[in-house]
Amino acid sequence: MSEINLDTVKHVANLARIEIQDEKAAEAFTEELAKIVDYAHLLDEVDLSSTTPMFHAVDLKNVMREDTEHAPLSQEEALSNAKSVKDGQFKVPKML
Repeated sequence: MSEINLDTVKHVANLARIEIQDEKAAEAFTEELAKIVDYAHLLDEVDLSSTTPMFHAVDLKNVMREDTEHAPLSQEEALSNAKSVKDGQFKVPKML
């Protein structure tokens, strides 16, 4: 049987700031949550002895390009698409 009981449901409802005023509703929640937990316990019966543990469902790898040296942009090139420029620098709105 499940470890879900009426006190557990009331406690979780309190933590979630859910007000359960009707005792019948609390009992209904208890039954439903118990069924859900019991169903989840079916996973305990799955044989995983031949399964390799993994961190992610998809085998992801970082793809990095080689770091190559390039000539830097000139100040004019760097500022060419700027919305606003002042004294050879990017001009941005005040933050504070």
